Amino acid sequence: MRDRHTVPDAPSLACPRFGLNFRLIFACGLLLVCGRASAYSPEDPEVRAMVDRGIAYLEGLSEDELKLKNYGDPEGQPMVIAYAHLKAEGDPSAPLVQIGLRNALGYVKKIRANVAASRHHGHKATYELSIAIMLLIEIDPRTHAEDIQFLADTLLADQMSHGGYGYHGEPHGDSSQVQYVTLAMWTLDRAGFQIDLDRVGRVVEWIVRVQDPTGYWTYKPHFPPGGGMISQNRTQLSMSTCLAAGSAVLIAADVLRQWGETEGLESKIEGLPKAVKMVATNPGGEQKVVAARKQATRVPAEGIRASIARLENYRSQNPFRRPGGPDWFYYMMYTLERYESFMELARPNASGRTGWYDEGVTALRGLQDSSGAWGAKDPSYNSAPVSTAFAILFLIRSTKKSIAKASRGTVAGGYRLPSDTTKIVVSGTQIQGEPTANEVTDLLGLLESDDADQFDQKSLPEDLQLEPDPRRRRQQLDRLERLVRGSQSWQARRVAAKLLGKTDELSVVPALIFALSDPDTVVRRSAADGLRFISRKFDESILPDKPTNQEIRAAQQKWRQWYLSIFPDHVFLDQGI
Repeated sequence: MRDRHTVPDAPSLACPRFGLNFRLIFACGLLLVCGRASAYSPEDPEVRAMVDRGIAYLEGLSEDELKLKNYGDPEGQPMVIAYAHLKAEGDPSAPLVQIGLRNALGYVKKIRANVAASRHHGHKATYELSIAIMLLIEIDPRTHAEDIQFLADTLLADQMSHGGYGYHGEPHGDSSQVQYVTLAMWTLDRAGFQIDLDRVGRVVEWIVRVQDPTGYWTYKPHFPPGGGMISQNRTQLSMSTCLAAGSAVLIAADVLRQWGETEGLESKIEGLPKAVKMVATNPGGEQKVVAARKQATRVPAEGIRASIARLENYRSQNPFRRPGGPDWFYYMMYTLERYESFMELARPNASGRTGWYDEGVTALRGLQDSSGAWGAKDPSYNSAPVSTAFAILFLIRSTKKSIAKASRGTVAGGYRLPSDTTKIVVSGTQIQGEPTANEVTDLLGLLESDDADQFDQKSLPEDLQLEPDPRRRRQQLDRLERLVRGSQSWQARRVAAKLLGKTDELSVVPALIFALSDPDTVVRRSAADGLRFISRKFDESILPDKPTNQEIRAAQQKWRQWYLSIFPDHVFLDQGI
């Protein structure tokens, strides 16, 4: 967890600014620059290799080692590390994730026993509460719904009278802590949990008003008692505090839908299934939610964009460089990824801002040690395991994946489909497992029924054609993609994989890549055949009938690289193995 901002950024050495085109200058005198013409992506083999080494390092640590150098409650660090592992690998059953889950549930039990004791002066409960919420929702929001709601109520109730969040007993809010509160708010909202939207509006107002007129945010800014803005003390100013507050205001504004509905992002990500947003069964309830968001909005979108413009101007005049001693570099890198991801929602023309990621990858490549860790060979206030977790979250574009996942609308933010993944409707912001549409083919109706396992794949006509009408065809493809990704019927997945592979449509490639990790041999073979057909790479080798996890991952990685060569901005939400 992050401690107090005791080290301000050192002055610039006339290098381009951090964020759009930055160069990181380290105390050892090494100037890190991008050494390749093409841009990096989270699926780049070099990036994935860095992530894999970091994951292997974390998996080799004991639970006691995960808790070393802990600035808050001992449960905090294992939760952060588990969250990073889960976002990177997607396996809730992984031992490291289970350690985090055990710590999260233990933390809930401790807070339930004595809420007041958890908030003593200087305590970092805001961090732990936020991370516990995010981890439990990522693991299973249904199983842990009661604990999640309790944590949410406890966290949001700590809001200060001026609207900010910070250390209990102190008068000023904390620009670092508030970013995790808003991220927890956003995660809760997208997962369908109830939150007090007025608290969201108040925190937006606090962030905007405590910004210095020149564009920066300090660690513990003073809230103007009257109105408007005031000059802030520069003593605890850092690029980390600026990005933290900037990301927080963007995140909270998205909770209030000030950038519009998130599904706008779908059009930028080729191949994402969208059919789960086809039916609104409770339009009146949704209208009430929209009205509540509007009523809670205290700062208009234009005012927030103006605040971000001031920050961007400040950053352009104050390039970032590491100070040469211990700092919060890795913590800031994850903050940067979060800031840039939400910038793409607030300012769509910002989606081309890729230099920051390329430079960050280059910097992290030079800082990873032989064990796979970050923050071990360079001075960092965070422990090496926590620094490694933050580095991984940056490299995998964790926030961008979360936003894209929310735009799919699977379960109010992309979390967990009902057990019957085909009978899906939208009710307000919730997905429910009920019958939806009558306009489906007899075949899809059968595959989506409880009798799917009785279907004989051999009876599938070879010349079966999908709808020629583009809209209805897209609906059918969406349903098939859902089947291949989530049906509990192996027969349904077999038929879906075969049909998708015959479509000759590039948009279904991500679903087929995911299907390469299916436990059923026939599904894997059909997916591989479909990929070779669509790509016209007929000579591509196929997986053995009993592939290892490494062989599956290698095959998936190869096909991802091919797809990214056509759609470089695509975000793969499913890692498969």
